[in-house]
Amino acid sequence: MNKYHIPNLGKACDVLELISNTPGGCPLKDISASLSIPRTTALRITQTLLEANYLARNEEGAFTLGPSLVQLGVKALDNLDIRGFARPILQALSQETGESSHLAMLTGDKSMLVEVADSPHPIRIASRPGTLVELHCSSTGKIFLAFSVTEPRQFIQSLELTKHTEQTDTTLEDVLASIEETRKKGYAMDEEEFMTGVRCMAAPVKNAFGKTIAAIGITASTSTFTKAKIRTMAKKLQRAAAEISSNMGSNT
Repeated sequence: MNKYHIPNLGKACDVLELISNTPGGCPLKDISASLSIPRTTALRITQTLLEANYLARNEEGAFTLGPSLVQLGVKALDNLDIRGFARPILQALSQETGESSHLAMLTGDKSMLVEVADSPHPIRIASRPGTLVELHCSSTGKIFLAFSVTEPRQFIQSLELTKHTEQTDTTLEDVLASIEETRKKGYAMDEEEFMTGVRCMAAPVKNAFGKTIAAIGITASTSTFTKAKIRTMAKKLQRAAAEISSNMGSNT
C-alpha cells in the first residue's frame, strides 16, 4: 500500500461513492455492511462529512449527498471539455431558436444544469448553472431515465414523484410510458409538468462509446414555443446535440 495512503480518508471516499450510487439515500447500517467497516467507523466518517455539508440526511434519516458536493461539482465541471464544447453550440442554438438553452448532467437522482445560454430576447425563462431538477418532470431528466439509467422501473420506484402542476406524471406507469415515448422519438418533452406555462425539450449527448453522458435542452414559454413548433425545434435541438456528441468522440 502507498505509504502516503490515509485509510480513513480512503474510506470516506468509498462512503461518498456508495451514497452517490444509492438513490433515495443510504442508512448507516447499510454503509457499514456494504463497505465492511465497523459501525463506529462509519458513524465517525458520516458525522464528519455531515458537518462539512458533504452529506445530508433525508426525512427517513438516510444519508444523501450534501450541498457542498454540488458546489464542488459545478467547479469541477469547469475543467471538463464538454462545457467548453457545448457553450458555443448552445449560444448558436439560442440565437437560432430565440429561446434559452442549457446543458445538464445526471447527479445522483437529479438533473443538474451545468451550462446555460440565455434567450436573445428580453423576456427569458432559464435557471442558472448548479440548479438541480427532478427527473420525472423535466425534459433532461427524462433523457437520463430513458438512456442513462440501467433499470428505470427500479430507479423510479426510489424517487419521490412530486406533483408540481396538473400535468405532472406522479405514477410509476405514467413515468415509464413517458420514458418509452422519449426512446421512440429520440427527444423528451416537459409539457408544463414542472411549471405552468413553460414547455421544455431535451435530447441526449453521447460519448465515443455511445453512452449518454449529458443532455441539452430548450426552455421556453408556451406562448412562444407552441406545439406547432415542436417538430422544427426537435430537429434543431437534435442537430445541436449531435454536434456536441461528435466533439465528445461519438460517431452515431
